[in-house]
Amino acid sequence: MYKKIEDDRRLTDNEASEIYPDSFILMHRESMYGEFGVALYIADNMGELIDLALAESDVLCGIVEGLNYKRSLGGVVVSG
Repeated sequence: MYKKIEDDRRLTDNEASEIYPDSFILMHRESMYGEFGVALYIADNMGELIDLALAESDVLCGIVEGLNYKRSLGGVVVSG
């Protein structure tokens, strides 16, 4: 389930991740490589946001993971 964000404030990826720690965030980017943007929607899974991002064809969008979704494997993978 996704929810539209009514707040129009400018955020970094890290700020959005901290504000919505248990969600995936669809952000309108200011530029292709910029870190700043405006949060448009939050959702429980990334699939919903991908569909919304494709529907917003005239907007440069990116998906940010909430703080609780950011995980590291924390190890070395050795393939043999």
